[in-house]
Amino acid sequence: MNHPLRCFLVPMAFLVAAPLAFGSNEALSCADKSVAAGAVRTREDIQAFVQCAYEYAQEAGAEAARQAFNEEERWKSGPIYVFVAVGTPGDERLAVFPPAPVREDRQLGPLVDVFGNEFFREGARIVGGFGEGWLYYSFPNPVTGRDEPKASYIKSIDWDGADAAIGAGVYLSDIPGTCPRDEVNAMRLAAEPSNERLRAFVRCAALELESMGYFGSVTLSSDPRWRQDSIYLFGVDADGNTLFSGDPYRRGAWALGGADSELTSLGDRDDLSVAEAFGETFLYYRARNPATGTEQRKVVIAKRVVVHGLPILIGSGYYLEDDE
Repeated sequence: MNHPLRCFLVPMAFLVAAPLAFGSNEALSCADKSVAAGAVRTREDIQAFVQCAYEYAQEAGAEAARQAFNEEERWKSGPIYVFVAVGTPGDERLAVFPPAPVREDRQLGPLVDVFGNEFFREGARIVGGFGEGWLYYSFPNPVTGRDEPKASYIKSIDWDGADAAIGAGVYLSDIPGTCPRDEVNAMRLAAEPSNERLRAFVRCAALELESMGYFGSVTLSSDPRWRQDSIYLFGVDADGNTLFSGDPYRRGAWALGGADSELTSLGDRDDLSVAEAFGETFLYYRARNPATGTEQRKVVIAKRVVVHGLPILIGSGYYLEDDE
């Protein structure tokens, strides 16, 4: 059973790989190589990526696809890669495995993760009964070397006459039970600012606040893990009052729209209401950088959480240098 999703319906992240001119009637497709491993950021991206890998394997054949998946940057980038698993009883093997090609086509036997999932059996159950779907498990991350939670999208495919699953996945660092301290922290975000690192930073802080309640605000505003140079967290209530902030120059609470507000109003738009309505949102404005004392452009994520029954927006951001 094949899902009707086609690769011309790709997420916005893939536009960086092959931007189209405004006004063009030409749709993005798998054939124009606009879908690439280096552009994968989210679980939604993975689903389109797997669809294109599936189409490529169908057109090129198993042997050519195996070589491409192992060697071409289009199909592998860091922890993002295409795999093919053959999970029939007695023939349990990875037909394509870019992190370690030497393990390909070897009978591996059952692969059981920390959650008790048997990788081959669960994958075969999903593609055999549903054609495609999400597989959640724990697997070694080739970049960090750690066993980490991974969400992979898999599709049924005929691989050299054998029933198999083709798939790819993302390692999740901002879900309950993960958020590794050495990966998600203010120092790392300050050194390598990006939207992906910022999102993980805020989501992990939100999990901390939800689990610890208001007591968590002390940790989030003072622990070096959550505050470094210009990187800090803040919490705002539904009325726009700042409940806590790691900004060393802030004390107490301020009303939305005031000179010292953590969230601001841009023209006629109320950023607080936007963040409240969408649950999690990017915000873009100018603010004073506590590390330099100057006003700079700032990229912020604000996420809605509920603490003791009350909604709170927790957020953080990084500063951009102004153009000369």
